[in-house]
Amino acid sequence: MQFLTDILAPIIINSSNEIEDINIIINMKPATTRKTALILIDVQNAFLHPTAFGDLAKRSTPKCEKNIEMLLKQAREYNEKLPAASISSSVLICHVQHHSINPNSLLHPIKQIEVDGKSLPAVQPQKFAAPRFNERVWIKDVNSAFVGTGLENFLRNNDVRQLVIFGLTTDHCVSTSTRMANNLRIVDIVKNGALVDEGDIVLVGDACATFAKGGIDAETIHQVNLASLDEEFAQVRETMDVIKTVFVKV
Repeated sequence: MQFLTDILAPIIINSSNEIEDINIIINMKPATTRKTALILIDVQNAFLHPTAFGDLAKRSTPKCEKNIEMLLKQAREYNEKLPAASISSSVLICHVQHHSINPNSLLHPIKQIEVDGKSLPAVQPQKFAAPRFNERVWIKDVNSAFVGTGLENFLRNNDVRQLVIFGLTTDHCVSTSTRMANNLRIVDIVKNGALVDEGDIVLVGDACATFAKGGIDAETIHQVNLASLDEEFAQVRETMDVIKTVFVKV
């Protein structure tokens, strides 16, 4: 019977003999029990350009910005409500920004972009995702958030055991950073070549977005990349699931 139960999951029959769907087991942990860091990737003005990275009007995940804003808000409120005795359980909010070394790239520090009638640095974070004074910023010039930034050492030195990753773009810097976080075993405990305790990497799928390319629409590219990462490199979850599980009231 146990074998059949495993095969039939995630379907059960409730007391009314109706079939219900059960979500897969959510492995992510409350921040109160596992040191957690948010990794916000490349939410910069350059990606507001109507055509530079693809057709902005046809970008995936229309609610991406709203979800990013909610995640930041919940993490900040969680930290503010922590009692002094529990400060070690605070969530680290890490902002990663791309500064290209290619002067032709819109993500080069010299580039400007018009936003709401104002000329602003293209590498500047979008207003809703701007870091607070006590939140660290890491600057990269390649796809990975962990190459040449010091972010990996920062996370290890702070004994981070759970990452919550989101931002732009799904198939480029988000995917690369997620894969490398997994391969570097940043949140795992390894002793004598053996995995002692596996940490958690959570990729917030509906707080990421990308653009169409190669004749493939943006939403398809977004979903295929999430599917490739899910349960291999990370746990792909949605914003509300993360908020309800990670940022529990203290």
